[in-house]
Amino acid sequence: MESNRILKMEHLMGVKEEHGAVLGKFLYFSLSNILIERDKLSEICEDMGLPIRPGARLGMIDAFKSATGDIYDRLVKKDGHELKVAKIYCRDNQKAGDTYSRELIKETLGEKTNRYKKLANLTFDKEAGRLDYTIDSFDTGLDVSGYCEKALELYELYKICAGRNQIENMIDNYLNQMESLKISVHGRLFFIPKKHIHMLSLFEDFIEELNSNNKRSNGLTVNSMFVIDDAKQREKMTTEFYNATRKEIDLYTEKLENIITANSQSAAVMDRWILKINRLEAKKRHYEEILKNELSDLDEQYTNLKFLANELSLRANKIRRAKCA
Repeated sequence: MESNRILKMEHLMGVKEEHGAVLGKFLYFSLSNILIERDKLSEICEDMGLPIRPGARLGMIDAFKSATGDIYDRLVKKDGHELKVAKIYCRDNQKAGDTYSRELIKETLGEKTNRYKKLANLTFDKEAGRLDYTIDSFDTGLDVSGYCEKALELYELYKICAGRNQIENMIDNYLNQMESLKISVHGRLFFIPKKHIHMLSLFEDFIEELNSNNKRSNGLTVNSMFVIDDAKQREKMTTEFYNATRKEIDLYTEKLENIITANSQSAAVMDRWILKINRLEAKKRHYEEILKNELSDLDEQYTNLKFLANELSLRANKIRRAKCA
């Protein structure tokens, strides 16, 4: 299979259109390693009319850390009846002024103790905006300068590209707009309610565009299939809703308690979290309609979360009144 080919589930299962009543669709996708020029990414979002946009560009220091963080290799060599395993990667050195430094390391695995050998030093001068390297030692069979040159190449790409973390943030925002439900399995599997199925086609087109413009060789995948509306599937989705929402409520509760404990004076931050909680409650009401079930098992946690949200609302209003006085 070609690396830039997108695999869709209907190609495997022959599911091309709705048959009978459906709850929604299962969506699976993978991003793998991805780097896309930010200008091109913005153009894709603009042309497709996507309600998401790239965030701020990576700073030069972050580009340096990302580039060197991508340097990794695992070497396996047979020596007689013994397998010798080594890893090549970068690790931090102590920062000195405006100079950031990481060393390229060869770690050889041993039964009791691993052996470490410094191969090179990669330094970034913030003021000059320049990445350089010096080779400390050569190792038979290792292209030390090749690893360093790869870091330089990646640094230049990270300065103008969006990487996996930034694109994942964009996709998470889009998934939230589709009121997606994360399914509790390994990988990126989501349930998309029927109400938002029309947004999935655009999402799949977006992944295709990302794949076509990926600076990496790894191919991206996107799959989707219909979920039949029957009692068994509604019961499964109810369980998944509780699993996903319980984690979300716990996270929100912790964040709100931290804001209150820290006596935050930012009304804007409080407003954002109140909006998140309102959306979570709206999502619960929507899923009650979809699943034809009162999702009451988390009512106590919802009540506690709403109490904290009301406290934030009172504090935010008090801060705004004080500024206007």
